[in-house]
Amino acid sequence: MAQKTQLEKSMDKNLPENLNPQTKKKFEAIHSYDPYEGVIADLNKAFHRSYNLAIHKTHQRLGKDDTPVIIMFGEQAMLFHDGKQETVDVIPDLYHRVKSISHVSFGVYVTLAQNGYGPLMYDNQKELENIQELMEKALSILDQEPIPANYLGLQRITLENALVIVDEVLLTGLVDKGTVLDFGKENVHLYLENAALSTLLELDMLHETVMKWKEQIGPENWESLYVVICAGHQARYREASKQYFQRLLGEKEGDGAHYENRVVYAEHIYDVDAALDLLARHMNDQQASIELFNNPTRLQEDLMSDGAATYLKELLPD
Repeated sequence: MAQKTQLEKSMDKNLPENLNPQTKKKFEAIHSYDPYEGVIADLNKAFHRSYNLAIHKTHQRLGKDDTPVIIMFGEQAMLFHDGKQETVDVIPDLYHRVKSISHVSFGVYVTLAQNGYGPLMYDNQKELENIQELMEKALSILDQEPIPANYLGLQRITLENALVIVDEVLLTGLVDKGTVLDFGKENVHLYLENAALSTLLELDMLHETVMKWKEQIGPENWESLYVVICAGHQARYREASKQYFQRLLGEKEGDGAHYENRVVYAEHIYDVDAALDLLARHMNDQQASIELFNNPTRLQEDLMSDGAATYLKELLPD
């Protein structure tokens, strides 16, 4: 790692107090941004210092009375408002039961598909024998589970269908392509119905929580609310809680980060400090995008995207 220059050491000494840990890491990394030394490199480092100072100032506003923030972390919704934090579990137990049953059925399909078509492999046989035993036990006690009667039939048929194909494969010792594909296609609607049910359970509890918070925040500060959804990459497009907040706050869905305004999706970020740092950067970039480009989403694209599109037509003509 390159040694810090006198300028960089001076920058480190004058860091603001109460830095968000993620913002602090950005400050500390400035000296590693350029592979060369000199006044041009120093200018670049000075830019990054100024930018991070702006991020710090924005971060200081977050969660205060006039800039409330809601962060979604898996099963939890967190409200940061008036300098306080409130956390609520928004996933009910029934959600987990329904999701688990769908996972078992989908897991059977995955195990069979990964085996390959032909003889059942020994490891997969043992896996299916374990699943078979668990499904039989689950079916025997399903009526005793706290699952409402109107949801019970869907759970039973999901398990029964999966058990039928597991019994057949274990009996024959063969994984038949047609049988596996038919099982997958015939049960897709069950996965989707259970997914819809799980979503209903989640959104009902989330909505109840958010409406209480809306009353606490008050109408004026509600207009300044920001929301950060923390989850994985694959869920980004049309993720359930993101859809909820977009509809609630009158925003529309876009590809990737396009159109993200007050509802921001944070991929693979699972702690508050990182989520708030990301939000501060989003807010600063959005303001600059409006003032410099007259387009609130321009800096949600690569700054070099226009130049790349133009030059690629020359470099790789049709």
